Amino acid sequence: MLDDTMTWLQTIPDYLQTSASNRTKTGLTEEEMSLQHNGKWTRLKHARRKVALFDGTLSSYELPPILQRISNTLVSIGAFPSSNPPNHVLVNEYQPGEGIMPHTDGPAYESCTATISLGGSDVIFKLRPRQHFTAHEHCDQARNVQQKLDLILHGNGSLIVFRDDAYLEHTHEISEGVFEETTESGTCGNDLSGGTIVKRGYRISLTFRCKKVKKSTKVLEVI
Repeated sequence: MLDDTMTWLQTIPDYLQTSASNRTKTGLTEEEMSLQHNGKWTRLKHARRKVALFDGTLSSYELPPILQRISNTLVSIGAFPSSNPPNHVLVNEYQPGEGIMPHTDGPAYESCTATISLGGSDVIFKLRPRQHFTAHEHCDQARNVQQKLDLILHGNGSLIVFRDDAYLEHTHEISEGVFEETTESGTCGNDLSGGTIVKRGYRISLTFRCKKVKKSTKVLEVI
């Protein structure tokens, strides 16, 4: 599915079984959990979707048990190293046809992202090479000749993990629209023949990352 131009990416279609997927979805939509863990749903001003943020790096704050269990399993399967386990979870709620513009997750996190899809709706996830420019604003062709990749993410508990080059040198996005078709050029890693029409419905995504924590330094005054 991948060649040497893109590392590192892993997908597991049924990472969360149906029962676990349903329990997770139910737990995330319960108001009680939001009130207890400060992960209140917020509607973005620049987009229509709702998000809830759970930041385990905050003082005297822990991830909700339902998310902490998933975080632990992501370490156990090798998606994250035990030295940098997921401590930050962003939950996005997508209505049918909603997407997210091309972006990177940035330097505030270790270079690894794991996303689980819930809700039953499939989407086409797109990785595209970032554009790099020299000081003269000419595109650096050597760095831009990289692989682009599409993947169908199933909303039944599927998992995608990307890190290293796939995290640092590629943007990721989901286009808007209720219907989308995979291309026949072989760019869809789990549908190489292409021509599959994906109908978008309600979807919840759980994005796990390890947020970098600044270590405080104590200055000792010598008298």
